[in-house]
Amino acid sequence: MNITKLILAGVFALVASTATYAEEAKQTCCEKAKAAGKACEHPCCVKAVADGKVCEKCNPKK
Repeated sequence: MNITKLILAGVFALVASTATYAEEAKQTCCEKAKAAGKACEHPCCVKAVADGKVCEKCNPKK
């Protein structure tokens, strides 16, 4: 019974970590910078912000 619980806990931990990694990978450069409390430093994003827009290259419509 204990080995079953151990295997189940291991599988759950693997699934949880994979889901977290997948969600983090979906973030754009601007979203990652915002989460860190910074502004995105990519030249295309800086130019778009100066024009009052959002960079379409890095932030395609979802």
